[in-house]
Amino acid sequence: MRIGITSSWARAGFGPPGVTAALSPGFCRSRGVIFGEIMGDSREDKHCVGSSGDLIPGESCHRTTRTEMSCLDFYVFPPVVTRREFLLLLVLWILLPRLQCAGARKQPPGIKILLSGQSKAVTQKVFTTDGKECKFPFRSGGKIYNQCISVNSNKAWCSLTHNFDRDQKWGFCSSHTRLYNGFLPRRGDLSVCQSNPCLNAGVCATDTHRNSFHCICADGFTGALCEKRKCYELLHLKHYDIGESWSRIYLRSVEMCTCVSAGAVCERTRYTVCSRNPCENDGVCRMIEATGEEVCGCISGYTGQYCNINPAEQCYRGSGSEYRGVVNVTLSGSSCLHWNSELLLNELTVETVDSATRRGLGEHAYCRNPDEDQLPWCYTMMDTHISWEYCDIPACNKPQPGRRAPVISAPPRPSRNPARAPVCGKRHKKRIGRTRILGGTSALPGAHPWMAALYIADEFCAGTLVASCWIVSAAHCFLRNPFKSQIRVVLGQHSFNDTGPNTRTFAVANYSFYPDYTQFEPTLNDIVLVKLKKQDGRCAPKTPFIRPICLPTKNTTFPDHSCCKISGWGHMHEKANSYSNLMEGVVKIMPFEQCSSADVYGSEVRSGMMCAGSDSCVDACQGDSGGPLACECEGVSYLYGIISWGDGCGRSGKPGVYTLVPKYADWINSVIRKPTTVNRVKIRVCVGRQCQT
Repeated sequence: MRIGITSSWARAGFGPPGVTAALSPGFCRSRGVIFGEIMGDSREDKHCVGSSGDLIPGESCHRTTRTEMSCLDFYVFPPVVTRREFLLLLVLWILLPRLQCAGARKQPPGIKILLSGQSKAVTQKVFTTDGKECKFPFRSGGKIYNQCISVNSNKAWCSLTHNFDRDQKWGFCSSHTRLYNGFLPRRGDLSVCQSNPCLNAGVCATDTHRNSFHCICADGFTGALCEKRKCYELLHLKHYDIGESWSRIYLRSVEMCTCVSAGAVCERTRYTVCSRNPCENDGVCRMIEATGEEVCGCISGYTGQYCNINPAEQCYRGSGSEYRGVVNVTLSGSSCLHWNSELLLNELTVETVDSATRRGLGEHAYCRNPDEDQLPWCYTMMDTHISWEYCDIPACNKPQPGRRAPVISAPPRPSRNPARAPVCGKRHKKRIGRTRILGGTSALPGAHPWMAALYIADEFCAGTLVASCWIVSAAHCFLRNPFKSQIRVVLGQHSFNDTGPNTRTFAVANYSFYPDYTQFEPTLNDIVLVKLKKQDGRCAPKTPFIRPICLPTKNTTFPDHSCCKISGWGHMHEKANSYSNLMEGVVKIMPFEQCSSADVYGSEVRSGMMCAGSDSCVDACQGDSGGPLACECEGVSYLYGIISWGDGCGRSGKPGVYTLVPKYADWINSVIRKPTTVNRVKIRVCVGRQCQT
């Protein structure tokens, strides 16, 4: 039997009978031991070996590592061994280096060793093939990643900043890099996080390979193992990392402070009076001469960088838009993200909100209500996605337990504006309107409250809530005429096949095809109406996460090149086989003449269809079928199209094809038979929303 031996074994004297060990120049021999490549300065002379394998008189090697990083030793044995001896030597070759060099690991390229004296863990940094450091966590497509990924690529890559969606800076990870901010476990370790090497209440998180970890540090700590304490500035209610500097007014003195390992070091500095005063609540402003930085001095009861935080505020009044307390926990117990977090992009942040400081935003993670919502809220991390949630703050006028609130009677006032505003088509706008689904980004809860998830036997489609008991979807989703008992409709869903506290699940009472629909032409008249079965005498309740979209009239028109939104849980790319969280994307309406041209779809595009696409490869894909193409006019969203078909997903020059809803508006109303319950606002032509860059 022929045994294959690696070249390193042969160099060290391991090999089949009759094979003599040969050494490469530059290797050391000492007391019968051949040392591998040496990594530092030697404290013990070892003779050098020439190309013939003989010792070179008068020459010695001076390259060895420190004790904790000593090299792997290769032992020399007689040139001829028996098979039994060879197997024994093989075992020794595996075990002895491990016993003698327990602290040594020969590290592949792309990884930097960082030793910690407080733990046996070895934390590491990941680098790209061109030597740049990967940044974890990073945001891509609205999702948060803590390791190199292969999304939309056949090679693992990472972001060079914490926000790839914003900065678009990336690189391929080193082919040898498998660990990130992590740990090189002993052979046989099942979970590196079982003993939690993270310090100071840090949370240990493993990667998918379970051979590395990264520490999620508690607020106030930093370092690979959360072993370093940050500096806390009471006047700002903020932690500063080691090496960071800040200014403050303390005991009427203007000071510059720097965080060092031993704590904060502050010194007085020269200043002038600010030309303008950004400080709130009667705070005074001073400008540091050396840096030009403005610093606020707050009166008693207020703190923060701009004196806009009131730590004593324990409840909110009205909608909470004036709340300036320090609660930073949501109703579910999740921690809030900072309003200036690097992981935020299109969301409402210090940089994107007008008069951010006056709305209570800043470099903090306290609950606020900058968009006039129902009560204070904040952004959070839901699994690996950016989300948002209302905060756990009591209302100031909430009755105490056991006490009845007084009832004050007052005569009703006549309405000054009897015309009701549309109750449909309104959604939570927790993001600003930027053009950036396939190639889209993860949607936030409540961003598309009319979305319906249709589970049809073993298949899945999307739909749109247009009235309390009615869903509009694509007819081809019902091509097999499924039994009503096989259909389940979920409203308010954010993650695929995941029912949470904001969702409602319904059975189906009936579904109706358009009269001219035929299974022989499934893309023509591709529309179906689904009636929900009532629960306790009612169908869908109106909540921040469940709300119908407005239906257009038959004369409603959005001009070509208008920007509209698509959303769905479909596949992230053409060959994918799994579904996602709710995704969203912006597409442009394509002229019918262009879509029906020979080089696009030709005669396949018929009356009652429309096309929409994007230059950035945003497109609907399998699983998005039946979902909405929502176009907005004067802040109200209308169901203008239904995701129907297309040539692949996101292919260049092949836009998505949608069912044109205005053509079927009269039929929809006739089926529902209660026009007053259908959400319709009569508009004939809307200028459309222009795409933003």
